[in-house]
Amino acid sequence: MSDPRVATDSRVGATQLNLRGSMWSVHHALAAMPRPRADSLETRVRLLEDEAAVRDVLARYTYFYDGADLDGVMSVFHDDCLLINPRGTYAGKDAIRRNYAFLISLSKVVLHLAPNAIVRVLSETEAWMAAYYHGLAVAPDRTLNGTGGTYVDHLVKVTGDWKIIERRISYNFRHKLDPQPFVGSPPEPTRGESSRDIIGPAFEM
Repeated sequence: MSDPRVATDSRVGATQLNLRGSMWSVHHALAAMPRPRADSLETRVRLLEDEAAVRDVLARYTYFYDGADLDGVMSVFHDDCLLINPRGTYAGKDAIRRNYAFLISLSKVVLHLAPNAIVRVLSETEAWMAAYYHGLAVAPDRTLNGTGGTYVDHLVKVTGDWKIIERRISYNFRHKLDPQPFVGSPPEPTRGESSRDIIGPAFEM
């Protein structure tokens, strides 16, 4: 049964949501697709909850990735997920796990920023999301690099939890950064304990 939250005209462009299309075709199809119209307060609240839950998948992914939590990264993927990235296509959780184990091993510290997220919930069990990303990574040799590109995610809901079943990552630029020393004279702190003491040297350059 179709979801009553999704009006007929909200499916405009849904057939164009193809991970193998040109870079912007799927992004533009999502951007052109109207948000579903809700016909009651209950369905409106449910839609907002689903949109927030889908965005939360991306936020959790970045926290787990940046914290080198491989099990956490894999928790956002469906068992039958397909990942298309600049190195190739990885099918299934085992292949995707090997991909992320390799990527996590490359950086001493990494932070992903994923703004501009757009979500379209097509039914109670299907949604799409696209976002930009900018990643900042400190390599083991202490060089600082930046990368940027886009995500496109096709998600399904499994026992109440949204999972990525298809993902495409574009890798559009890479640049080296020049770390700058802190300048200025800060005021004397009340106590000597700092955030550096708390997080430890493993999470700094």
